[in-house]
Amino acid sequence: MKRPPYLKTAIGLSVLFIVLLFLQSMLENQPEVPAVSTKANPKEDEAAAQLNDRLVEDKRVYEGHNGINLEHIYITIFDQSTVPENDITFYELNESYKQYSNLDSGPKLDILFQTGTEKGASDNGFISFGTEKPNATIELRGRSSRLEAQKSYKIRLQDNGGLWYGQDVINLNKHADDRTRVRNMLAFDYFRRIPDLISLRTNFVQLHVKDLTDPSSKGTFENYGLYTHVEQLNEEALAARGLNPDGHLYKAENFEFYRYPDQLKHQDDPDYDKKQFEQILKVNGNENHDELLQMLDDINDFSKPFDKVFDEYFQEDNYLTWLAVNILLGNYDTMSTNYYLYSPLNSEKWYFIPWDFDKALGRDAERTDGLPEWQQGIQRYWGTVLHRRYLRDPENAAALTAKIEELSETINKQETKALIDSYYPVVKELTLQEPDLAYLSIEASEFDSAYRKLEDVTNRYKEQYLASLEVPMPIFLHYERKNGRDVFTWETSHDLQNDQLTYELQISKTPGFESMITQIKNQPNFTYDLDPLPAGRYYWRVLVRDGKGHEQIPFDYYRDNAGKVYWGVQQIIVPGGSSS
Repeated sequence: MKRPPYLKTAIGLSVLFIVLLFLQSMLENQPEVPAVSTKANPKEDEAAAQLNDRLVEDKRVYEGHNGINLEHIYITIFDQSTVPENDITFYELNESYKQYSNLDSGPKLDILFQTGTEKGASDNGFISFGTEKPNATIELRGRSSRLEAQKSYKIRLQDNGGLWYGQDVINLNKHADDRTRVRNMLAFDYFRRIPDLISLRTNFVQLHVKDLTDPSSKGTFENYGLYTHVEQLNEEALAARGLNPDGHLYKAENFEFYRYPDQLKHQDDPDYDKKQFEQILKVNGNENHDELLQMLDDINDFSKPFDKVFDEYFQEDNYLTWLAVNILLGNYDTMSTNYYLYSPLNSEKWYFIPWDFDKALGRDAERTDGLPEWQQGIQRYWGTVLHRRYLRDPENAAALTAKIEELSETINKQETKALIDSYYPVVKELTLQEPDLAYLSIEASEFDSAYRKLEDVTNRYKEQYLASLEVPMPIFLHYERKNGRDVFTWETSHDLQNDQLTYELQISKTPGFESMITQIKNQPNFTYDLDPLPAGRYYWRVLVRDGKGHEQIPFDYYRDNAGKVYWGVQQIIVPGGSSS
């Protein structure tokens, strides 16, 4: 039966009235709840701030990316008759490191960039108007790698060159001194699994080169062997990870967090010199240096409480994670170089981003000159003012140890084995064939043994780190002739257990200290002077010891004409005659 409209309204109002009475009864019979304070909880606020400041990478950037699949890159290097700008040969480009110590100012050649398969090149969308015009440039890359017989390259795609996996800069690293050829790939694959850190996409690449600048070339592609491409950290890479691309990004070149007032100047300073600036920090982002210089001013202001300064400028989980992965992976070349500093726009925080691990993961054991023990533990970072101020606090040193233990759940022998097993088929096939076989630093029969040593290397570094906690910190030495006296001065060392330290001064005519002309034991001070030494060549060092017999050497080193390194030793050359 159809109800009239007024009856529908009456029923609705009755139901609403009953519901309101029920709700009122429920509220009146609820137990009394204590009032909630509106005052902020400092600890909760600090924890919330830390959480909001964490470096969070959008891991979706790695979905569908499989760097283990071998990519084939084909480049054609045009001669001058085709591209007038190419006024040098590819051979001369490879030799240009002898003339250009800073490769950023070195030459480049116009090339045609293509991808393909092992069967040959194909357009694949990279070529917009045929194969007779350049769509990219090629130049040398790297610092120490430029001295290798097999060069590493940087390819920059032009607008008509498209993008390769969303990237217009391609870094082809040969890693000639890495006999395993997988250290960088292994490191960045680990970083993808670790929070509070940024990784970069990596690929195994076989490079094929058609060198038309070589008169003897037959106009065909030549196999240049195995390379590892590492994604360029730039605005595009930051944006792909959900991070602010307009912030500050610096690559450490020779940077130990000192102020460097003669080189690190404000961009509006009349004496600002970008080349001088980039000898310390290479500028990869915003060129307004206000935030950087303010941070360095505060880090080097010892009148300010360090804890407050650190919390203002750094996020502790990111900082500890970066330190811990470098220690666990044995990346000893990170005290002053091989990392990025990133600060998002409108933020005072600075974050560490790792870079270049081809000298990590066991490379130290392959060096002919070895490494001092301070390179293998917490002492590695004592020469940098930020790390030294942070790690002096026993609670902070304990936090680093805790972070290493935490990351050991991810970085360990089992996980390493699984990763390098997945690389093995591609890497072994290309490494043990020409041209890479001709430059391999070991016999081909030794490759498997060297490769498998990667499995246990992180356990070794962890053990070395734990042992290093008991050893005093390294120091720097200083010698001068002053007021007719030879004055030997050294820094104060530090012991994490606050053990009493003593210093032994040694002076010798030989860098190996087979015999000594001066030996002062149990020296409690940090300076010693004596009558002027006769003209000649001398070597000196200071050994630091704690009460438990642990011994440390200085940061200084001397390299003789044959290339042999004497760690912890400083050379003195006393000229003829006297001076004051």
